[in-house]
Amino acid sequence: MRTTLDIDDVVLAAARAKAQAESVSVGRALSDIALSALKAGAQENLGEGPSGFPLLPSYPGHVITDDLVARHRDDD
Repeated sequence: MRTTLDIDDVVLAAARAKAQAESVSVGRALSDIALSALKAGAQENLGEGPSGFPLLPSYPGHVITDDLVARHRDDD
């Protein structure tokens, strides 16, 4: 998708260097950098809930229900 963005000079320089090193477009390199940051953020330790179980990251629009758990309970 084409769009116009206001990108910090340091970020653009990093994307250009990554693009050149990996022989990809600057857009692809910038997307890879952004996706890596999103994945790293999702892996942050969110602490523990009141029951002592670790909290997992949530994603907007993705609701875990009892029915969903039951359908996937025995998946390998």
